[in-house]
Amino acid sequence: LFRSSGSSIDALAGSPPGDGLAVAAAAAADLPSTSPCRRPWGGSHRRMPQLAMAARRLSGSPVLPHGRCLLSAMSDMASHTLEKRSINDLLQLAERPAEFRALQLHETLKVGLARCALRLAEMPFGFCKLPSIKHVSESYVNNFRQVVEYEHRKGVAGLMDEEYHELTRSILNEHRGTMLDVAKGMWEFREDLGLLFGDNLELAEVREDLRLIKDVEANLDEFFTERLTLRLLITHVQKLNQWNPLEKPAGKEMVGVVNVNTQPISSLSRAFVAARFMCMRDFQAAPDLKVNGVMHDEYILSEISRQQHFPYVDTHLFYIFLELVKNAARASIERAQQDGGDLRDVPSISILVPEEQYTWDRERSVKLADKGTGMSRGTLSRAFCYSFSSVKDRPTVAHELSDFDRRVPLAGFGFGLPISRVMARYFCGDIDLNSIPGQGTDVYVYL
Repeated sequence: LFRSSGSSIDALAGSPPGDGLAVAAAAAADLPSTSPCRRPWGGSHRRMPQLAMAARRLSGSPVLPHGRCLLSAMSDMASHTLEKRSINDLLQLAERPAEFRALQLHETLKVGLARCALRLAEMPFGFCKLPSIKHVSESYVNNFRQVVEYEHRKGVAGLMDEEYHELTRSILNEHRGTMLDVAKGMWEFREDLGLLFGDNLELAEVREDLRLIKDVEANLDEFFTERLTLRLLITHVQKLNQWNPLEKPAGKEMVGVVNVNTQPISSLSRAFVAARFMCMRDFQAAPDLKVNGVMHDEYILSEISRQQHFPYVDTHLFYIFLELVKNAARASIERAQQDGGDLRDVPSISILVPEEQYTWDRERSVKLADKGTGMSRGTLSRAFCYSFSSVKDRPTVAHELSDFDRRVPLAGFGFGLPISRVMARYFCGDIDLNSIPGQGTDVYVYL
């Protein structure tokens, strides 16, 4: 949350143990953002919409050790901006003292946990009252309480203790299943509306006529962006504070969560291998993957591929490519089934990337094209909806979703594309789709 210049670092280093928060807060006001595309979610001095209504929906208002109401503290923290972190921010954080990193994480946790909890609690149209959504919101409330109580008990000096490290790790682990919980909430939402308006209700179609559905989706985009900030910074700080440069193994290229030598085609190739396994398991067939006309496993050995590298969080890149390749593979197999059922003739997936170093350094883009079933304009307009999936073999009720996820299906979860776009946009990228029915789909990934 709080950015810092050299002078504020010096001030922080020279301040007594209890004054770190005050120094960082004072420094935050006049320090500019280093990210050219950073867009804070919420304004610097603007409270989240309908905050009072959201607060009333949260269960209970316990008092913190220092006598302040938990809900009041959360409301105050949620009114602050939670800034996204750029790759440069993450790399620069590695050069700061461990104590400063811990303080940055602590302040970000308080703001982020409060905003995630209240954002879910303010969801319109009864979405906030669904069992799975309430469960997630209550978890964030409890985590906020734990962090604030720890600060009251140990102070800023305790942020370097193993106990705090374990607390942040437990928060990270507790929310591993949050995406599935929110997906279950979306299905519960659909079921509740279906009871009122009929079982044939399709939220992805109704959204064009009902603004509230789009509001829910926009809030989910912001929720997952803020959640990404929390998970990114927890993991990054933990790895940095355990990292000893003198013990850095030869060839190791990780700085916290950032791979300084991320090779996108290598990540894409690994994603294809995972998707191919799912295809062979479910259909006993899989398409090939070609990069600029060359088989992917040959292309990644080329000198051109090795030159296509840049600092990035490669786990994000793998997730994005896996979702896109799974969609392309399924569409390609379905096309082969429609053309006569001979799965030996599944059309290949084609990848196009710029090979000129000058172009690659300034415009990192990847085009993924399949010759599958394609999408109509109506389907294309719903592709990034959290409530939409074109897969027929998918859950029909919320309680089936957990079992469905354990099978690691090729497609049908409904969150793959929208979450991939959230991840791409986090670091100023994007994902675009174009398609012609019966001819295939082109996906453009900008990094």
